[in-house]
Amino acid sequence: MGQCLEKVPSERRLMSHNNHPNQQSASTKHVKKKAKQDATEQQSNHLRHSYRQMNPTTTILEPRRDLPLHKIPELLAKITGTLSSTLSSSSSDTKQQTSSSNVITNSSDRRFLLFKHYSDNDDDELMSLDGILRFCKDLSFEPDCYEVLLFCFVCRAKQMYSLTKDEFIRGLKTLGNHVDNLQDVRTSLLNYDILPYENEFYTWTYHYGLIDGQRCVTTANAISLWRLYYSKGIERPVILNPWLNYLEQDVNNEIPKTITCDTWTIFPQFAKFIQLNGYEAYDDNEAWPCLFDGFVEYQLDQQKPKITLN
Repeated sequence: MGQCLEKVPSERRLMSHNNHPNQQSASTKHVKKKAKQDATEQQSNHLRHSYRQMNPTTTILEPRRDLPLHKIPELLAKITGTLSSTLSSSSSDTKQQTSSSNVITNSSDRRFLLFKHYSDNDDDELMSLDGILRFCKDLSFEPDCYEVLLFCFVCRAKQMYSLTKDEFIRGLKTLGNHVDNLQDVRTSLLNYDILPYENEFYTWTYHYGLIDGQRCVTTANAISLWRLYYSKGIERPVILNPWLNYLEQDVNNEIPKTITCDTWTIFPQFAKFIQLNGYEAYDDNEAWPCLFDGFVEYQLDQQKPKITLN
């Protein structure tokens, strides 16, 4: 009996010993799991800290924990309002761009219709002499006035008494983005500043005067073009009138029927030289065109005192 009693506590201790490893194992797993979580969080904090040091200007977004629940609707309302305002502004900008595009398109259409009104019946890509005359009449300009020559220049017309559609449209755009009707064309031509393009305008004028494949401008056309070119905006040379009179009168029958491009190109330089130095300083041994030699000789002869016989 005593042995049995002794055996019972011993078995209980054995059973208690057998159950202890399971409890210890569960506890160990919990400790390991907690340690792993702590290590992971510590590593994450370390990485975040390192990133902040590497990127001091970068803002790390973290959830707000200080915002009361009753403030959330107000915050959402502000976000929604800002978004709505942004979308509205974007929509407004899009409408303005579309409106601007429509204005440009409409202006282009009006320019095309304006050209078509004066273009040839059998060729809507060309405005010939008849259309140009009607265009000048509607602008209240004489066909041989300075403004018409200027308009042909801004169009960069390649042939006298003729304008293509592309040349006409280019001319209107050069005068201004808003120019798409007769009134604006007239106003822009009357106020156009030609001085920045003086040299280009002068060179173009000679080539514009060439007709039917001519290599040189006729003397008659050159005289008219010189008068037109110097009629407004550009300073007239002092010798212009004597020079043109010399060409027209042809006293000694020495005037050629055409004016070469070389003579036309050098004339402004020649005019300045005479204005500064006088006819007496002119040297016909220098590389001046022969036509200038005859003009200077004629002018010097005109300046000699006339001897009258009693």
